[in-house]
Amino acid sequence: MNKVFRDTYYLFIRGFKQSLRPYIALMPEFAVPIFFFVVNSAGFQRVSDLAEFKNYAGNYLEFYAPVALLMAIFFSTGSAGIEVVTDIANGYMDRLFVSPVHRISIVLGKLLATGARSMIQAAIMLAFVMLIGAPFEAGLLGVPILLALAFIFGMAWSGIGLTLAFLTKNPRIVQSSFVFFIPFSFITTSQLPLPLLSGWYKAAVMINPVTYVLEGMRALMLNGVGPETVGTIAVGFLAAALFGLVTLGAALFAFRRLSA
Repeated sequence: MNKVFRDTYYLFIRGFKQSLRPYIALMPEFAVPIFFFVVNSAGFQRVSDLAEFKNYAGNYLEFYAPVALLMAIFFSTGSAGIEVVTDIANGYMDRLFVSPVHRISIVLGKLLATGARSMIQAAIMLAFVMLIGAPFEAGLLGVPILLALAFIFGMAWSGIGLTLAFLTKNPRIVQSSFVFFIPFSFITTSQLPLPLLSGWYKAAVMINPVTYVLEGMRALMLNGVGPETVGTIAVGFLAAALFGLVTLGAALFAFRRLSA
């Protein structure tokens, strides 16, 4: 067991450093969420005049701020699959397979590195939106809760790219997994509260697990931690965990096929 922990630790450090390079590639991961936050919080500001909206936030900037954090997590995990494909192409993965490194440590190291990146990126984005004027009612107590949710969901989301990387070993196919970001991020309550939605769109939003992750973050930021929000926050964690159970289960299955 100690060997598994040691192997996982070294692969985590290696995976985390790999995810940061080249440093210039980090710019879009911050620029895109900031762009959407600035443009949408300004462009949809009149929505806050609606009576139904006033039950959720004082203005649209406050309502949209959690979306910036969610998008930062999406973008921070997007490179995980590409990094694995690179390791397969340059022979590093084969060297790991013939080494005494425990197989589960290969996957755990990458997942923990991805989760750590998600936490850090969410923390930086939280600081940015608060600087612009977004509230964080949960206070210091809520910071580790929010970062834990970012950590779990970051690992869960990376499972899509990892599955495609292990199955196909093709960088173009892995890059195309970005298309999943569009429905999972936009068919949510990112633009409007659930009561203002209707029809098939509302139904799709309600079955999207990312909706509940977002609502958990929004509850922490706008209402804090209390009896009225603990259920929403818990559902957010549950949704992230169940989503991860599916995506990471698929990734482990694909990894076993690759390493067989």
